Amino acid sequence: MEKTREEAELEANSVFRPKVEMSYQRMENPGCHVVDASPSREKVLQTVLSLIQNSFNEP
Repeated sequence: MEKTREEAELEANSVFRPKVEMSYQRMENPGCHVVDASPSREKVLQTVLSLIQNSFNEP
C-alpha cells in the first residue's frame, strides 16, 4: 500500500510527528479520534466507520 507524501514526511521526521500528536491531544475538542491501527485492516475500517456513523448520530 502506497503512503501519501504527508504520511512519508511524518514517518521520516521522528521529532515532528510526536509534536503533532501531542498538539491534538492537548486540544479541547479537536474533532478527531485516535484509532489503533494494529488490528486487521477490516477491524480498523470497521472502527473508523463506526466512529463516523456515531458522529452523525450525535445531537
